[in-house]
This record gives sequence, structure tokens and C-alpha cells, in this order.
Amino acid sequence: MDPSREPPLAGVRVLDFTQNLPGPYATLVLASLGAEVIKIEPPSGDTARMTPRLFAIVNAGKRSCVLDLKRDDAGATLERLFAQADVVVEGFRPGVMAKLGADARTALRINPRIVYCSISGYGQDGPYVEYPGHDLNFQALTGVCDMSRDAKEHPFGSALPIADLSSAMTAVSAILAGLFARERTGIGRAIDVAMVDTLRSWTHAWAEGLTPSDGRASGLVAGLGRRLEGRTLSGPLGAAAKRVSGWLGRDDVQRGADAIGERVRRTASFRKLVRLRLHALPHYGLFRTRDDKWLSVAIVDEQKFWRALCEGLELPRLAAIPLGLRMVGAAPLRRWVAAAIARRELAHWLEHFDRSKVPIAAVVPIEEVARDPQLAWRLGQTPSGIGAPVPLVSASLGAAPQLGEHTDAVLAEQRSGTR
Repeated sequence: MDPSREPPLAGVRVLDFTQNLPGPYATLVLASLGAEVIKIEPPSGDTARMTPRLFAIVNAGKRSCVLDLKRDDAGATLERLFAQADVVVEGFRPGVMAKLGADARTALRINPRIVYCSISGYGQDGPYVEYPGHDLNFQALTGVCDMSRDAKEHPFGSALPIADLSSAMTAVSAILAGLFARERTGIGRAIDVAMVDTLRSWTHAWAEGLTPSDGRASGLVAGLGRRLEGRTLSGPLGAAAKRVSGWLGRDDVQRGADAIGERVRRTASFRKLVRLRLHALPHYGLFRTRDDKWLSVAIVDEQKFWRALCEGLELPRLAAIPLGLRMVGAAPLRRWVAAAIARRELAHWLEHFDRSKVPIAAVVPIEEVARDPQLAWRLGQTPSGIGAPVPLVSASLGAAPQLGEHTDAVLAEQRSGTR
């Protein structure tokens, strides 16, 4: 095989002790990258087998080995499995793997080169370490639900289990980094992936990243004063700018600005604006069309996109409105945009707009997603199928394994020391 076409993780063996979604999705990505994934299941099997279609998707291409870790004789088998593995992924609550004699300390004692990744809700330490939890709990704790509210201000969670899926990708990146470091040092490591850590990273980047570091109104006033002072204006305009700049720099004016700003920040309208971020803009949202379908419009700060949208909607007088005024007048502008879009069918807008100049897309029913031309094209370029978003693989994954399908073969391999 051409080395450039060989899957990048060919020859890497992964022991997968995980169930349900986060861990299996992470090891699916590793399998898509060419790793050999051995799914270690209890005699009752992964609980996700009760949802056969989901199980088949996230466990494609893996091997299933049934092993009862609670049996006294499981230790010797585990020792041989660890000795021959490159990666271990487990998703039990903290402490469970230690009770089973299969924790990171044990695995690294047996095989110092192993990369051992634990995925849990709250992590391997901290005051919540023993708390149970599921995706909605993690979304609630990290601010996702607070940022996602309906028209009555009721918080809600994402329909996608984003804590599960995001932590899976965090695990993949951490495992790959661990393998890379091992190539340089010869030493493996334990990796602690907490679902709340990934979601908190996301909400922090989005919420804090769009909030001014100086939240006081006086900072804005002082900045405006400095800009006026720096303007090179002559005559009466220059004199006026100098007087206004001096006035804005006064302590009493800045204290007054802070007091006004604090009152504004306490209003429901301001809190809603801060929480919605981009969705507070009149040109970022979902709009109903005449045939009761929906069109997404996603313009952020681009004047050229706003101008093209207004021209396409036959609202030319709105095209010159700058971003600042669009934010101030968001409510009426959104109503005008919505009314214009509601006059025609979805198909009309998709054909009418030059989509290289206006960022729009249809809201596609989930059962029709695979028929979208772009998504169908991308899927056709990925030999491993739709299971994992990995475009650089060169080999197709097989079907998900039957429970215990490869037990005899895996145990025979570990007894003989072959891989």
C-alpha cells in the first residue's frame, strides 16, 4: 500500500470499555483513523444494544470481546490485554475501574507506554466526583441552558447530546496528543476528560468572548472621548470636538455613565441581548416562508451580505443601515425581514439569492439531510461512511459486532502475544 494512503492509526490497538455514546463515538473516530478497536463488553452487553441502530452506527468496525471483569480470574486476562494495547478508553463513574482492577494506575504499571483515557461527567476529582449525571445536567451546569431560552424565558437544552459528543472529540484529540508524546518520550499517560470541562470551554469562549472586558459604561465614554481628542479637525468642528472630549473625560460624567449603564444591565431586554448574542441581530435567525417551511439567514457583521439580502428581499432602503443601528433597531428590522421572506416559498428564496453572496440555507428535516447535494457529495468522498467525520481515511469500516463475536479470537491472540 502507498504509505500516504495508509490509515494514520494503522497498528494502534484500542481497548474500549465504554458504553452508550461518548466513549463509543470517540473510539469510532479512532477506528475511522485506522485503529483496531476491541470493545470489551460485560456478559449482558453494552446497554446501547437496546437501541440497535444507534449501536450499529457508533460501533461500526470494532471487535467485541465479552469479559466479566467481576470474576476473580479476569485479572490475568486484563493484564495480558493491557500489555498488548496502545490505548484504553473507559467511561465509568470515577472509582469503578479501580474496584475492577482495571484503572489507569494498574494499566500503566503493566504497560508504561499505554495512553489511558477516562471520560466522565464531572471528571476524576472535585466535589461532584461521585454525582451521577447525564447530558442535560452538564448543559445546565455550564451555562448552555441559560443561553438557550424560549420566548417566555424558559431555559432548555440542546436536542443534540452535545456534552456526550463534544467530550468524545475532546477525548480523541487528547488521545492523539498522548500517542504523539509517547513517540517522543516512550511514556504513556492517564487522561481525564470531563464533559463539563468541554462545555464550559465552549460557553466561556462564546459568552465571555463577546462580552467587553471593561463592562462599565465609563470605559465606553472615555474611549469615545479619546477618539474625539485624536481627531484632526480644524475650525469650529475641532473646537467643538475638544470641548466634548473634555466633558466626556470628567469624573462626574463617567460616574453618571456607570450608573446609567448599571440600570441598563439590570433590564430584561439587556440580559436577553447579551444571552442571545448573534441571535439578537435582525439578520441572524430562522424565518418562516409562505409554504410553512423555514429559511436560515446567518449574517453577522458583514455589510456586503446585509446589502445583498436587502436587495434580494426588495428592501433597498434598509441596505445602507450600518451595523450599530441594525443592533439598536433589531426588533422592527427583524419584522420587516420576516415579512418579506414570508411572501414567497422556500424554493424561491434558495433559487432567487446568489448563495455565494448571501449566507442562507434551508432548515432541512432530519430524514432528508442525506439528500442535500453538499452533504451527499461529502459522504460520497468518505469511504468509511457517515459514522465519523474523518475525511482522511482510506478504508471502509465493517459492521458493528455481535455481542462477543470476537471473544475467542481476541483471547487467543492475547494468550499467544500476537496482534
